[in-house]
Amino acid sequence: MVASELMLTILTSTHNRGFTRSHLQHNRGMETPVRPKRTKAKATPASSPYHHGDLRNALLREGRTLLEEKGAAELSLRECARRVGVSEAAPSRHFEGKEGLLAGIASDGFRELAAQRQAIVALKLSPLEKAREMMLSYVRYAQANKGVFNLMVGPRILDTHRHGELLEEGARSFNLFSESLVELAIAHGWPRSQVDLVAHSAWAMEHGLATLILADRAPRVDRDIELTQMIDFSIRMMLSAVVAGPAALKALGKPASRNNARSAKP
Repeated sequence: MVASELMLTILTSTHNRGFTRSHLQHNRGMETPVRPKRTKAKATPASSPYHHGDLRNALLREGRTLLEEKGAAELSLRECARRVGVSEAAPSRHFEGKEGLLAGIASDGFRELAAQRQAIVALKLSPLEKAREMMLSYVRYAQANKGVFNLMVGPRILDTHRHGELLEEGARSFNLFSESLVELAIAHGWPRSQVDLVAHSAWAMEHGLATLILADRAPRVDRDIELTQMIDFSIRMMLSAVVAGPAALKALGKPASRNNARSAKP
């Protein structure tokens, strides 16, 4: 009996200790508040610069790059959107189709050219030097921005009157140029009735010079003429005619009448 009672006591004690430990662990688990698992905050991409009114400028920059790479015919709004990283529909918020984008690029070109010409005005040069720098700036801009320049002055934008910004920036650039030629013409005795003709003649000369250079037609390869020399000489010769005054023009005689010009055609 003594041995049996002893074994029963040991078994009971062991069972109670196990129950107590398990019970306490269970109670501790119930009483201790469960801490929520920490979840890492999802990284959000850096704010796109196009979400704050910059999409238009981003498309213009990318469109200009494509213009220089592929030309106006191959440029597409879809590819611009893809390169910028927006949906194909996004450009329609800022441009009316491809022509709207091209008009925006051309407007930027005239804005840049006007800024260069405004900087020339700020130099306070003599009328002759100012006019010379104005004409040089046109040719240099064309050389440095072939694709944009061809878009600015070419026939690709069919209806320029639909694009107010393009008209405004083009007029601003031309007026800075024209005012410098008018100032030079008046200083050398040209009548008010002819000063706009003087400005248009100089514009035609600088434009013809620029387009011949861009088309690789001038200087001719079979002549020993250096490009920079040709540009400088052409502009100085044009301006020397302005400085010579209206008397020099009269010395050449009267222009042919329209009837005579028609009859001279083959």
